[in-house]
Amino acid sequence: MTRNMKKMAGWAALTCVLWMTIGLAQAQVSLRNLNGGAVSLADLQGKVVVLSFGGTWVPLASKELPALQKVADRFAGRGVQVYWVSINPNKPGARNYASDADLQAFAQKNGLRVSVLRDAEQAAYREFQLDAVPTVVILDKQGKVARKHVGFNADQGEAYGELIRDLDQLLK
Repeated sequence: MTRNMKKMAGWAALTCVLWMTIGLAQAQVSLRNLNGGAVSLADLQGKVVVLSFGGTWVPLASKELPALQKVADRFAGRGVQVYWVSINPNKPGARNYASDADLQAFAQKNGLRVSVLRDAEQAAYREFQLDAVPTVVILDKQGKVARKHVGFNADQGEAYGELIRDLDQLLK
């Protein structure tokens, strides 16, 4: 084997190990729901999962959340789990603090019926290497990140049109 081939094989092996490590880390992500229970992403393997990360302070939330609910309604019964993941802190006095009751009221006010999960410490937010809200993360049936959609364009003809196309593609 030439020296360059050995280097390429080494990089390929390292890349494979890194991807396997990332997949394992994502499979271990667990988020708390507003009833105090936990939702483990590992338990959702076999389903396509949509995680929409956001917060109550996001200016377009009043348009984004109803659009997210329409996506959930459209894919109900097709093996797609849709969640809104609040990154609002849960410690009173913290900037953008929201209690579970606040989040429930916010979801209802915005027509959101999907489960609301909490990522108050932003552990999952960091795990998925996010840096903006809203960001939608789509996990494939193996629990791996298939797509990320950053931002929300309220002026689109069909809100979340690209997200819908990605979900249709994953479900083929």
